[in-house]
Amino acid sequence: MRTENVTMKPEKNADSLGAKRISRRKLLRLATAASGLAIGGWPLKRNTVEAANSEPCTLLKNARIVDGTGKNGFSGYLLIKGGRIEEVSESPIRIDCPSLDCTGKVVAPGFIDAHSHMDWILPLQGRDELKLPFIAQGCTTFVAGNCGYGVAGFRKSSAHRKEITPGLFPDAEMRWDTMAEYYEHLRGAGMTHNLANFAGHGTIRVSMRGMDPSPLTDDEMKELLALLEKAMDEGAIGVSLGLQYAPGLFATMDEIKRVAQLVKSKDKILAVHGRAYSILSAEYPLNPLGPPHNLLALNEMIGIARETGVRLQYSHLMFAGTKSHGTYPQCLAAIDAAIAEGIDVQTDSYPYHCGNSILGVIMPKWFREKLPDNYRNPEAIKRLETEISMLSMLVGLSYPDIQITSVAHPDFKPYEGMFLSDIAQKRGRSPFATFIEIAEKSGERDTRVLLHNYSNMEIIDALMQYPACLFMTDALPGKENRNPASYGSFPLFLQYARDRNRISMEQAVRKMTGATADRFRLKDRGYLRKGMAADVTVFDWRTVNDNTNATEFDRFPTGIEAVFMNGKQVLQNGKVNGQVRAGQIVLPERSSQVGERV
Repeated sequence: MRTENVTMKPEKNADSLGAKRISRRKLLRLATAASGLAIGGWPLKRNTVEAANSEPCTLLKNARIVDGTGKNGFSGYLLIKGGRIEEVSESPIRIDCPSLDCTGKVVAPGFIDAHSHMDWILPLQGRDELKLPFIAQGCTTFVAGNCGYGVAGFRKSSAHRKEITPGLFPDAEMRWDTMAEYYEHLRGAGMTHNLANFAGHGTIRVSMRGMDPSPLTDDEMKELLALLEKAMDEGAIGVSLGLQYAPGLFATMDEIKRVAQLVKSKDKILAVHGRAYSILSAEYPLNPLGPPHNLLALNEMIGIARETGVRLQYSHLMFAGTKSHGTYPQCLAAIDAAIAEGIDVQTDSYPYHCGNSILGVIMPKWFREKLPDNYRNPEAIKRLETEISMLSMLVGLSYPDIQITSVAHPDFKPYEGMFLSDIAQKRGRSPFATFIEIAEKSGERDTRVLLHNYSNMEIIDALMQYPACLFMTDALPGKENRNPASYGSFPLFLQYARDRNRISMEQAVRKMTGATADRFRLKDRGYLRKGMAADVTVFDWRTVNDNTNATEFDRFPTGIEAVFMNGKQVLQNGKVNGQVRAGQIVLPERSSQVGERV
């Protein structure tokens, strides 16, 4: 904000005033300070706060402080000293140190991604283009290891090591087994972001027995629970399940229940990618008079939480296919009813109508149980084609909604970024035949897709306003970063809050900071308070925007002005400093130390 100078004309016999030039802002302060009036709705303070300068420090001054609590912002000052917040004050802070004038800007806690898969990406060397876009959108902390795809906690010297690394993360090179070894590796290599991590049920299960779809033996169940417990003891914030992905989709309800009981015994959290996110799914019997299958899947996990008492995070609430969109009020009502009953359940969402997945997610359990043999079984192929055709008609999600973002076979490299229906047309084949060809040659787990038609603006508005919903990206950067959420998720949430006026700016900030820190019990994160870690994002509320579009996923946002991570500035004037490695491992606090309200 520009400060103009004005000239005060001297009165007669007022030589002591002369023709002094003072700023209009200073004049206004002088005129209002004595009466305690406010500028912009915030009280003026005449006192100053003295601060010693014994460590490297930065003063953010003249800011609108939005502290992560959801309360109204206030005009104030924030002092960073070392890696901590030294002071947050409505009064000027007097100290001799570098300062950043935040006039007209908002100073908020660093944004926390409530659902991430960056645990696989952070260890990669020389791939900063996959990490730094998150800093550019104000994100300082990832809550990762979701959907059962955890990066550590494996059986030592596993014979299934090549199967552990899912096709979602083809560049990953694991030099660890346990969670402790993984954390040690990250600390040694340096981290672009803070990380709080789940233990992934799916990948740990793979480390024991590969993709075997049969039920676990008693000994295998004991080993699975022991590995999950060890990972939590070494700092994992809980366990994640991926019930639409192999091998999570092979887990019995008894297996899921026993995992939930373990997580409850450790006083941690269970994050679940449900069995279905559409009105109809091959995982449940077809019943035209019954509830939608996405509601069945949600209630299934609410039932587990009810029975075990585990805290449940139902991941990325989405509504795949046009016919599924109308089910969102039923799903929100189910969560409301569970909360009213005393069950601890929340969800999270992104502001886009599309989301990352793998090509195999479209295949039903019965088909994936016998891969790769089913690719050469004419009866199985015919049955699959019939089921997909029926699901397309009844769900409203079909080949034109499936965008191939990354493949593992050279024949299909020219088609990366294209929709399946367009690829089929170019190759002169049917969409189904093209789908099977890509899945078989490139691998149903190794082919990444962006599925569209997951929601509409009515749903996004509802989820943004929903008290038990956090904000996240669910982005899966790979060889190519073809997901708009990697660049613009948090700016778009702020943009919608400003332009659509569904929630206040303070509420939007809370859902990506304090509420997320509370939910996952992240120590010293999510708030602007004295003594907290100095994770700070500065943005311009008037100009913040997501600049991605349907064809350009890699456009940086505008309006994110500065980012500090553990006291170090990693973004200045909208430009990321990729040389700074300021991230840390974030460990969970005990429940008595934090709240649980969004």
